[in-house]
Amino acid sequence: MYGLCALSKSLAALTLLLFLPLFSWAQAQQATVILDGALVYQDADFDAPVIATLKRGAVHSISKGKKGPFYKIRIKPGSVGWISDTDIKPGVYKLETPKEESRAEKKDEKRKPFFATRYRGPALDFINYTEDTLGQERSEFLPFYGVKFAGFNTIFTGEIYTEGNILFHVGAPKYYSDYTGKGSDGFVFLADFLFQTVLPQGKNAIFFYGFGPMFKYSHFTLEVPNGTKTLSYSADDMSLGAVFDLGLSWRLGRYSIRTDAKYYWERTKYYGFGLNFGWEF
Repeated sequence: MYGLCALSKSLAALTLLLFLPLFSWAQAQQATVILDGALVYQDADFDAPVIATLKRGAVHSISKGKKGPFYKIRIKPGSVGWISDTDIKPGVYKLETPKEESRAEKKDEKRKPFFATRYRGPALDFINYTEDTLGQERSEFLPFYGVKFAGFNTIFTGEIYTEGNILFHVGAPKYYSDYTGKGSDGFVFLADFLFQTVLPQGKNAIFFYGFGPMFKYSHFTLEVPNGTKTLSYSADDMSLGAVFDLGLSWRLGRYSIRTDAKYYWERTKYYGFGLNFGWEF
């Protein structure tokens, strides 16, 4: 008889151990994880070991009551832990997925900063071209057309911001024909290369200044009256010098607009203003 009583007590205890989790979870409720990567702790303590992370939108069973700021949560059958009440919300909800970034936004994030991007394109400069000729210094504003490139790794490899210009003016300055009373023709070729300092003025604007070497070559064909005859002769000039500049540039998508002022220093000294439209390369 005593043995039967002992056996009954053992079976009752075993049954209680087996079904106690079911009894406790009978008081559970469904809840939705509201934070991606929500942490599940071994105990109701933020210093306790983390035993799992949960995805946003997942539905799990949690206790109706809390222990401090923690709900008891069933991760999977036979595995439980504790989760912060800020990471989960009682009830079953369909959470909105985070708004996907547009392709343009993603592309914009991957783009290099404006100051680190290279550009090239046509250039138009108005230069107060000055030379020492016909016994004195003579000047005239001339339009020059050409190409400009600017940015890192244009000629030198490395973190060196440079700018290069190749410019032409076709024709001779008017002061030749004014002096001789006859026609004149020719061209002026200018090339320069500048090392520049760039100061970003926002996401799509930069201020820059710099200096570098320049090269000039001019060739003019002049007609000079000589008594009853008109003599034709060529005037050629080649010189090296330096150029200084400062300016502003703005980015418009894959394109840029660049404007600057330059000071040329060779045999004579003169200045000019430039405008450039460039595209990324």
